[in-house]
Amino acid sequence: MSASRSPALTAALAASLVTLACGDAQGPGAGDGMTEGTGTAAGLTTTGDDPPEAPPTTTAPDDDDAGSGTQGHGETTGTGTGEPACDPNQLALVERDYLGVGEDVKGETLPACSEHRWYVAFPDESSWQIRLTRTDGSGPLRATVAYPDEPTALVWQAALAPPLVSGEAPAEAIFAVPRSGEFAVHVRSDSPDAAADYNLEFVCSIGCERETTRFPIVLVHGWTGFEAIGPLTYFYGVTAELESLGYPVEVAVLDPYNSTTVRSGQLAEQLDEFLVAQRARKLDLLGHSQGGIDSRAVVASHGYGDRVSVVVTIASPHRGTYITDLALGLAPGSVEAALGFLLNFVGAVSAQQKSDAEASFYSLSEHYMQDEFNPANPDDPRVQYISYTGRTCDAASFLIPGNDCQDLVDPLIGLGYAVLQVARGDNDGLVTVESAKWGDYRGEMIADHIDEVGQILGVTDLKFDHLEFYRERARDLFAEEH
Repeated sequence: MSASRSPALTAALAASLVTLACGDAQGPGAGDGMTEGTGTAAGLTTTGDDPPEAPPTTTAPDDDDAGSGTQGHGETTGTGTGEPACDPNQLALVERDYLGVGEDVKGETLPACSEHRWYVAFPDESSWQIRLTRTDGSGPLRATVAYPDEPTALVWQAALAPPLVSGEAPAEAIFAVPRSGEFAVHVRSDSPDAAADYNLEFVCSIGCERETTRFPIVLVHGWTGFEAIGPLTYFYGVTAELESLGYPVEVAVLDPYNSTTVRSGQLAEQLDEFLVAQRARKLDLLGHSQGGIDSRAVVASHGYGDRVSVVVTIASPHRGTYITDLALGLAPGSVEAALGFLLNFVGAVSAQQKSDAEASFYSLSEHYMQDEFNPANPDDPRVQYISYTGRTCDAASFLIPGNDCQDLVDPLIGLGYAVLQVARGDNDGLVTVESAKWGDYRGEMIADHIDEVGQILGVTDLKFDHLEFYRERARDLFAEEH
C-alpha cells in the first residue's frame, strides 16, 4: 500500500499490544508495550503469575480455511498411568469462524488437547480492545494475534504481541493494527488436558471510522490504449480513494494488450507477490473488461481457487464481443473498419503491438470465449463470481425517453456502440449487457466502457460517480466477508 502515516501513528503501531486491565500473568515477552508479572503499562497496573518460559506448538489441520470444528470435551489422561493424554506442544488446531464487526465469542468451549483459531478483520490506523475471559475450567487460557499466513508452528513465537492470559480474572489489551485486513486470533489453555469455556470480545477504541475488507482488493485492468493523450492511471483515482478509507489495495500491471493466456500467467505471478506483501491467505479480484476474463482464468487455469475469495467483473465479455470477431474476419462485415477502430482504441502502432493486440482481440471474440475459453474455465465452487456492466447510447437514442438511456456514448467508442447495437443489442460501446453477465449479476451502471473506470481524467456522465461506485463495491465485499 502506498498510504503514508504520521510519525506519531508509526510509533503507536510499533507498540502493538498494551496491557490495559488486571488479569492473570501476561505471556512470554514484555516488549511491544506489554508488561508481565507485576508492572505498569500505559499508566495501568497488571498482576499475575509467571508464564511458562517456552511457547508450545500446535498441529495444524488439513484445511486452513476458517470454519467450525468440535472435539471431545472434558479431561483426558493416559490409560492407567495418570500422565497427561495430550502433548501441550502438539495440540490439535481447530478452525473456528470469521468474526465480523460487532461479533464476539460467548460461552465457547475449548476441547481438551486443542487450540482454537478465529479470524477477524481490522483496518490500519485503528486500535481495538481485546478481552479474554475464562468462564469455566481450570488453568489459565491464553489468546494472541498473528498474521493469518503465519505457519502454525510459529504462531506463538512470531505473534504480533505477547498473549493475553485469563485465569480467575479477565485479561484485556489494546491491539494497534499494523495493516488492514484479516488477522488470526489463537486461544489455548495452559492446562490442555481439561476442557475450558471462554468469552472473546473485540471493541474498537481508535480509528473506528476506518474501513477494510477481509482480503486485499486487486484491481485488474483491461485494454490500455490511452497513449495518444498521455499516460493515465487505468482505474482513475480508485486506488487512492479506497486506501484513504482504509482498504488494502494492490494493482496488477499486465501487458496492455495480449492474449488471456499470457496476461493470466502474469497475473498469477503478481498474486503470489501480493499475498506475501499483504500477509494474506486470499485476495479479492476486481477486473474491468479483459481484466475480468484474466481473473477467471487465473482461478480456473492456474489453480488459484484456494487463494481467491471473489471475482468481481465489470463489463467483461464473458461470451465474447462481436466487434472483435468482425475485426478478425470471424464474422461477416467490414474487417478493415472494425480492426482499425480497435487498434486505434488500444493505441497499437508498431507491428509487435498490432500482433499482441490481435491476440487480445481473439481472446475476447465470441468464437473463442464460447467455444474454447468457457468450457475450459468453469467456475470454482470455492470462489464467488459477481458481475456488473454499463449501458450507453448514441445521441438519437439518448433523446428518446422510451429508451431509458441516461448515458451518451463517448465519441472514442461511438463506432463500437453502433456496430454492437445493430448486431447484438444494448451495450457500453465495447461489450454487450448480455455478454457481461456472469455469476451473480448485480445490474447496470449509467456509464460507457470508458466511464466505468473514471476515464477520461475522472470526467464521466453527471449521473455516474465512478469513485462512489468502487467505494460501494468495497463495502459490499466487506459486508459479504470477502
